[in-house]
Amino acid sequence: MPKVSVILPNYNHEKYLDKRIESILNQDFKDFELIILDDASQDKSTEVIQKYLQDPRITEFIINDKNSGSPFIQWQKGMYAAKGDYIWIAESDDITDYRFLSEMVKILEENKKIGVAFSPSIWIDEDAKELHTPSHEEDEDTWNGDELIKNDFLIGNLIYNASSAVFRKNLLNKVNFSMLADFKYTGDWLFWVQLITKSHVKRIGKRYNFFRRHSNNISFKSENEGLQFIEGVKIINYIFKNHTISFGKERKTMLYWAKKIALTKLNSPIHVLKKMPLEIRFWHLIFKNFS
Repeated sequence: MPKVSVILPNYNHEKYLDKRIESILNQDFKDFELIILDDASQDKSTEVIQKYLQDPRITEFIINDKNSGSPFIQWQKGMYAAKGDYIWIAESDDITDYRFLSEMVKILEENKKIGVAFSPSIWIDEDAKELHTPSHEEDEDTWNGDELIKNDFLIGNLIYNASSAVFRKNLLNKVNFSMLADFKYTGDWLFWVQLITKSHVKRIGKRYNFFRRHSNNISFKSENEGLQFIEGVKIINYIFKNHTISFGKERKTMLYWAKKIALTKLNSPIHVLKKMPLEIRFWHLIFKNFS
């Protein structure tokens, strides 16, 4: 059995697939299988993928007859097929340094308490030119998963790019995939919240992941349409319900999101606010009137 199952979900990323697949197959850690899923792409993605199918590490190539409507349905399908002890969701438009898997596997092998290991990212554009290196990710760190949820994950998805992380397959019994399928954009945020409960998370201090930002990027669309708020507030309420959060911290969290909505350029801010709880709308009004 392979040590790692690499899941490559793709939809209409023909332009990036060569570099993506090569960055997986050229890892210096060799004990992995690659499961490729295409969600009924309308471009030439499947033709690109066909070029690599002679590699014996590609154990599955699954093509949907029709689009699933959710990347997280594809995640689940890949995870059900996975045979490895560890799973890496390698998004089809990103790139990874050849040392990534060996570094992640070493961490997981040496410390059984760590359920997820991830790398800081370098943000790149359509042509793989560097855009940004988030400063908050510079330091190596290890967290208790439950504490991380009650702090960092209340204000967003700390592991914002799935390509940057490798996790233990045996943690998947904590994940409610039917709940994830209701999310179009921020299901990965909920996925990590459920996965890291009662576990530990480690971030290395080396940037081995290249997170691509482009106009067809899911997170890019999410931000423009405000879906990180519309769906995100459901995740915040999930954390409130399933973790012990103080009354004061709940209020502080709601104020934080109200301010963030006010400061974010949205295509339709009124539409987003209508989807928000009354408390966020109240704080948003206060912030807009007195800022």
